[in-house]
Amino acid sequence: MFAFFISCENEPLGKIDSSKVIQVNSELFNLLQRAAGNDFENEITCIDFNYPFTLVVYNENMDVFGYQNINSDIEFSEFLATLEEGKSISLSYPITSILQNGQPYAINTNKELKEAIDMCLKADTITTCNNILTETACIWKVNHLDGPNTKYNDSYFEVSNYGNAGFYFQANSFGGTWVSYFIENELHLNIFLVGEEEISDDWNFDWKVILFDETQMEITNGIDTYRLLKDCQQPCVKFLFEECENESGSQRAIFDLESYFECFFPLTGIDNPETVVASYYETYENMLSGTNPITILHYENSTNPQIIYIRFDDINTGMFVSSVPIILKAINC
Repeated sequence: MFAFFISCENEPLGKIDSSKVIQVNSELFNLLQRAAGNDFENEITCIDFNYPFTLVVYNENMDVFGYQNINSDIEFSEFLATLEEGKSISLSYPITSILQNGQPYAINTNKELKEAIDMCLKADTITTCNNILTETACIWKVNHLDGPNTKYNDSYFEVSNYGNAGFYFQANSFGGTWVSYFIENELHLNIFLVGEEEISDDWNFDWKVILFDETQMEITNGIDTYRLLKDCQQPCVKFLFEECENESGSQRAIFDLESYFECFFPLTGIDNPETVVASYYETYENMLSGTNPITILHYENSTNPQIIYIRFDDINTGMFVSSVPIILKAINC
């Protein structure tokens, strides 16, 4: 329970302009509660209140009701929760905000405070969005909602923590990038895929994110609208594999192809890995004919990114069963 420091009866109590205070349950007040508290789903981490500071509390008539010293995030959050409807607060500035680039700056007014928290909410949204998309055990199944390109139903996206993207469509994989950002109050997703011209024409857009949560995301480019649905399998399902460069800037890395087996195998449609034998190829043509397989499975890529193909043959008959393309990407670690 907080004890207000109440003004003495004979102390002059000056009224204040209502635009200079933060009213309980106003938009800015609710933002403050989110920034100071830890009880919301995606914690805002880029607002750092510079303690201690003093709050002036006003009543419904905009007269001074009392003063409150605040010494920590916990105190601030608990105090805000005690304020009744009709009360207002005014902060003693400056408050220190830590920007996304790590640089501090002083917040001196309610307007600047709201702008700072809004900026942090946007940064938090992008971080949350990326964290959801890059979950290790999950890929994202494409579900067409509207527009002409209905053929992409049941294709997949995979996104890495480094912003690399993979697109899996009709037994082919395409590498690319995936960048999210805000334009004013709209969350955007910029997709860029390298490969076939048709794929590039259909996907290389600045997409608007209509909505997203832990299990889905809806995007539109004004022509097509898609829902991306999270598809998770245990222990993992992946077709995009990253390794650190041998030397910085070399664009080359060593990939232990056999170590990826349990992650790409769920994409084969084969129930039991013990019924097939796998072999690895640098080209689709070699994979189809079963010629010139990769013999050194600690493999160094020759292009970046590089697509290689895994062929599965029946362990008893030797007949072709299925294939999977995977993407190898050397990254600067």
